[in-house]
Order: sequence, then C-alpha cells, then structure tokens
Amino acid sequence: MNISDLFHLFVRWTHLISATAWVGGSIFWVLVLNPAVKHSEISFIGKLQSQLSTEFRGLVDACIFVLLATGAIMAFNRLTPGNIGYQYVLILGLKFVFVLGMFYMIRAKRHLNFISKSSLVVHHEKPQSKRLKMLLNGYNMVLVLGLLVYLLSDLLNLIYISTIS
Repeated sequence: MNISDLFHLFVRWTHLISATAWVGGSIFWVLVLNPAVKHSEISFIGKLQSQLSTEFRGLVDACIFVLLATGAIMAFNRLTPGNIGYQYVLILGLKFVFVLGMFYMIRAKRHLNFISKSSLVVHHEKPQSKRLKMLLNGYNMVLVLGLLVYLLSDLLNLIYISTIS
C-alpha cells in the first residue's frame, strides 16, 4: 500500500464519517427528538431544542464542506482512469442530484425558519394538508434523500468493484 492508497483510504473514511454524522443525526432528530419534544410538557424543551438546532446546524455545515471536498476527490479518482461504464456515471449523477436537493432543502428550510421567526404571519391549514406537509417537511425529505444517497453509494461501490475485477 503506497501513500496514494492511504490518502484515498483517508478521504473515503472521512467522507463516510461525515455522511454518517449527518444522516445519523437526522435520524435521531426526526425519529427521537421531534416526537419527544412534541409530547413533552416541560417549558425549557423549546429552548433546549433551539440550542440543539444551532449545534446540529454547525455539524451539518461542517459535514457539507467535508462531503463536497471528499466527494470531488473520490469522483475524480474513480472517473479519471476511464474504465468506468456509463451506469456508474448515471448513478453518480443521480446521487449528485439528490445531494444537491439535500443542500437546497437545508438552505431553504433555514431561510424559511429565519423568515418565520422574524414575522408574525399565521397560517390556517386543513388537518390533512398539515399532516402531509409535516411528512414531506424539508428535514424529513433530507433524511429520505440521505438514505437514498447511502443506497446509491453502495450501488456505486458494487459497480466499481465489478468493473475493476
């Protein structure tokens, strides 16, 4: 194993750790923290959730930076030899579109949260549309897309291994 192999091992490991931190944190947020806060009667929970949100936002921002840098390195490393087929490139493109969607949803949701905190607009919605909106909430969709990105990453790895062997 040479220095280049060690570098790419480190890049891949860093990429996986960042993805795990973001998607794992999102799973915890959606499936554990939000339901606990929703069913809690304690008044300080809102302040705690706000502080947790600020901390998690910092983690997500760091993960996005690391994922972009390491993802670019990994894509360049796998695509430059020229022995990868069109399937790999198509799936990588789909993964990239999903990742861009995740980044966009995070930015849009943060912008909407900022606007809703700075204004006192009250919205009245039907219960069914409110439930559907909560299900398709930006953070829930980010989690779904994150899980799909994991699946596509595994598929890319299978294609890569079968191509080089």
